[in-house]
Amino acid sequence: MGFILDLTETLKTPAGVVGLLVIIGVVTLLLKWVFAPHPDDEQ
Repeated sequence: MGFILDLTETLKTPAGVVGLLVIIGVVTLLLKWVFAPHPDDEQ
């Protein structure tokens, strides 16, 4: 529970917001890469 409270306090700072946006961007890119069709796949 303490970790969640620390995380919400961090998100209230500008650095926390930037960090959150970076994490969201990385997760989005990872998901796009994972679900992209492979060039060797037959279509």
